[in-house]
Amino acid sequence: MKIVIFAAAMLLAGCVNPRPSELNNSRSTSTNNFDRDAAECEREAALSGAGSKAQAFDRCMRARNRTPNRP
Repeated sequence: MKIVIFAAAMLLAGCVNPRPSELNNSRSTSTNNFDRDAAECEREAALSGAGSKAQAFDRCMRARNRTPNRP
């Protein structure tokens, strides 16, 4: 009987929503990753010798599956 109650408790524990702080952490991690990618692409674009720096930045961001925020 104790095993059945324990198993039911474990199944119900899996249905609990994550804490709001855990949701915020995943969003901030995504933002941090985007900021890191953008900074690295800006550095690569600045060091690129040929062509437009904006085009180099756009190519770098697309290579990282990011959409640049340029018009």
